[in-house]
Amino acid sequence: MENDDLTALLTSAQQLLHVLVSTMEGAAETLQNINSAAVRINSLLDEIEEPLRTVLPILAQTAQQFRPNS
Repeated sequence: MENDDLTALLTSAQQLLHVLVSTMEGAAETLQNINSAAVRINSLLDEIEEPLRTVLPILAQTAQQFRPNS
């Protein structure tokens, strides 16, 4: 009976390790996807940040000109 208990314990440990490895692989893939998205977002921000810095003050000044006086 002791041998059967040890076999069951080792089988459970093996299954647990398999689940743990699968979970870690999934987490690693998720982190890679998040990193890829972050790289793309940073690239987009690099493209639009400078034009926005140029245009926003002009838009703010234009909007202020059309505001009714209080």
